Amino acid sequence: MNEVAVVEKEDQSVALVEGAIHGMPSAQELMVYQTWAKTAAESKMYKGVGTESGIMMIMLAAREYGIGPAQALNGGLHIIEGKVELSARMMSALIRRAKHSVRIIESTDRICTLHGKRRDNGDEFTASFTIEEAQQAGLIKDKGAWKKTPKDMLFARAMTRLARQLFADVVGIGYVEGEISGDDPEDLPEVQPINELQLEHVPEVKQAEESALLAELMEKLDKDDCHYMNEFIKIVSDHYGWDKHATLKKFLADVDQTLEKFHKWKNTRKDA
Repeated sequence: MNEVAVVEKEDQSVALVEGAIHGMPSAQELMVYQTWAKTAAESKMYKGVGTESGIMMIMLAAREYGIGPAQALNGGLHIIEGKVELSARMMSALIRRAKHSVRIIESTDRICTLHGKRRDNGDEFTASFTIEEAQQAGLIKDKGAWKKTPKDMLFARAMTRLARQLFADVVGIGYVEGEISGDDPEDLPEVQPINELQLEHVPEVKQAEESALLAELMEKLDKDDCHYMNEFIKIVSDHYGWDKHATLKKFLADVDQTLEKFHKWKNTRKDA
């Protein structure tokens, strides 16, 4: 394993959130992200999110948290003046994904109280947010979300208060949605969602991801084996009726087994 690979592996092992990826993306990753951003911008479904470069920055910020691009673009994450805003649901999901505990003590139109407990050291904290605090902060506006759904808004603020105190390693420097912009979540630009499954079927995205998957697989082979692997991919694809993209995903899901079968096939082929 080369030094760069060792550094990348160490970066990933100390990630703030389980599933997050730190360090610079590889060239193959960047190619996939750039294609996603271009496709998302051209789809006209993310006019409120920003330009192609803005969409790209949202996806790269989401990568640090281990959040999928589609989840981020569909309201999970915003970037306001260079600062990251996370939805309350996304904060909760990240905390629970890291296997910490969040319990609702009280949730009404007047107050929300949450209790959190860390799984690693057992530290606990209780955080609350009241409608009086929201009034003092000038958050309540006519026809705004604080008027329509105060219970949900109180939950969001209590969640970010709890997260900063007890789960700072999970949410990083993220703010709760609307905290920087001053907009209620319901007032933020509306986007028409497109999920990851739909994007996988956009030709440009699929082709870019296929190239990245192939490059990742080829990195595990000796140079002389690359030609044989291309032939092996075609044989397996034809046998099972998969396209190349699906075959590569299957191969990379269990690389050791793939390489074992590949070398057996190659030896048989050479002996034939």
